Amino acid sequence: MDELSVKCLLYTDNRVVFALWAREMEEKVTKMNDSVKKRGMKVNIDKTKVIVVERGESVTECDILIEGQKVEQVKEFVHLGSLFTNDSKHDSDIERRVNAGNKVNGALLAIMNSKSVSRQAHLVIHNGVLTLTLIYGS
Repeated sequence: MDELSVKCLLYTDNRVVFALWAREMEEKVTKMNDSVKKRGMKVNIDKTKVIVVERGESVTECDILIEGQKVEQVKEFVHLGSLFTNDSKHDSDIERRVNAGNKVNGALLAIMNSKSVSRQAHLVIHNGVLTLTLIYGS
């Protein structure tokens, strides 16, 4: 059987698993699932996603099974505030964060323009809300 030369990325709750080949990903997922089972837990397959990062328009199927169930392959997902895409470009992530910042800015515009709010309060709002929204996109 020929090896697929792809980069797979598996996201499960708060765990990210990287692999260069599909076979390597299968081995890592099996080990992860065995480890989880030993601790009396179960991988939530509905929340588990796999993404294949490739250049160009091609899409390689990466069939990863956990307990006989196929893990959903996606083109993008958000992990810890960052958008991962199968083309590994950051344009969508930057646009998503800027849009989130614009929404927060619009919602806080009246407060930020108010003369009755102190400069210190403006800085706290800017640093604690606006800046964090841009950094984490949420």
